[in-house]
Amino acid sequence: MRRLFSFRSEVRPVFGLAAPIALLQTGMVLFGTVTTLMVGRIGPEAIAGVGLGSSLYFMIFICAAGVLLGIDPLSSRAFGAGRPAECARILAHAAPLALLAAVPVFLAVTAAPAVFQVIGVAPEVAEVATTFLGALRWHVFPAILFTACRQYLQSMGITRTQLYGALAANLLNLGLGWGLIFGRFGLPAWGVEGAGWALVLSNALMLSFLLVRVRSEFAKSGFRWRGFDAKLVKRLIVIGLPAGIQLSLEVGAFSTGTLLMGRIGATASAAHQIALNLASLTFMVPLGVSHAASVLVGQGIGRNQPVASSRSGWAALVMGGSFMAFMSALFLISPESLARLYTHDPDVVKLAVVLLAAAAAFQVFDGIQIVMTGSLRGLGETRIPMAANLLGHWVLGLPCGALLAFKLGVGALGIWIGFCLGLAAVAVSLLLVWTVRSRELAAGTLRLGPHPEEAFDLSGEDLGPA
Repeated sequence: MRRLFSFRSEVRPVFGLAAPIALLQTGMVLFGTVTTLMVGRIGPEAIAGVGLGSSLYFMIFICAAGVLLGIDPLSSRAFGAGRPAECARILAHAAPLALLAAVPVFLAVTAAPAVFQVIGVAPEVAEVATTFLGALRWHVFPAILFTACRQYLQSMGITRTQLYGALAANLLNLGLGWGLIFGRFGLPAWGVEGAGWALVLSNALMLSFLLVRVRSEFAKSGFRWRGFDAKLVKRLIVIGLPAGIQLSLEVGAFSTGTLLMGRIGATASAAHQIALNLASLTFMVPLGVSHAASVLVGQGIGRNQPVASSRSGWAALVMGGSFMAFMSALFLISPESLARLYTHDPDVVKLAVVLLAAAAAFQVFDGIQIVMTGSLRGLGETRIPMAANLLGHWVLGLPCGALLAFKLGVGALGIWIGFCLGLAAVAVSLLLVWTVRSRELAAGTLRLGPHPEEAFDLSGEDLGPA
């Protein structure tokens, strides 16, 4: 790696793009963190129920939203080639695709109570989750449009608008959530249902910020609608669908762990939710780095600078891995203090400390796998990460976790050991794939998928191989 690039010069552009994206990702997780902290005053059942409802919702939502990840490599490559109107055209086709994908998500979330009954979730936890989801299901429409607009803007290096929107939305969620949960500020006391409606309205506000900026960028780009292009939609789906499935497999593994935790009981579910929320917060930084890697790798391809693309991927890996190593140490040093931010229930805190030790064990693996996923997505390669997550989480991690938890009597910790195994397998496999792709980039021999012209030619004007 030292022969490949000067670390200082390569990290600067990655950091410049990754930092605001990571802050945005942190702001997105803060919605859930603030909600969990507020409903934690109601009791462990509220923490467990809101956590269970959120996990199931996002497991379903992420597959639909993940399809929009096809925007990243297509739009960033067009922007790198100096064609902003093509970026606008991509979003114009992706937005209706997003709304279409939102409908089955809404219907699936509506049917969630049947899932709780089949799995055997504790009744008191299932009741809270059902109430919460009754409001949260409406979140899918503003959230999926926000995802499309965000991918479009960040592919061009625009990130401040998203940050301002996330800041305003988090402030609204804090005030509105407090009012609707506990009946403050003259608002009705709706409990966990109020928390769900606060999230819906906050995300609608965040979307409004992006729509204003998108309209401005469309006007500057000179984009004119010339009719529906079925081939472009196909390209978005060909790249985005495997990325969406990959995200669903990854998020679904943790959501399934949450569902399994519901079979153990409210204490285990609450401790799991605390550890998962903290792990999700740390994950936002490498996730931001991953988005930056995808954009910079794609822009390098668009500029016909494959070596720069390779260097961006490696610089992103160093940044993401280093941060997660630091967070691993923090989880090991102060687990009890972190757990007590959420609750003072001694049984929940005691178990959360144990689960945070397991979270510390997979932090670096988690950082590696998500950064490598982003770098590969910048090349248009989304099928290999999908396969890696299928094998790592669903063939290895979850079965081992369930075996340890229920057959061998390890309990909640067993499920988290399964998380560790799954993430380690995914990280190692994707790192090996990126090493091969990086060498091919440097040598100028990489093909961008089996049919690069279908993946990247947006207007009949061939951008040429990298």
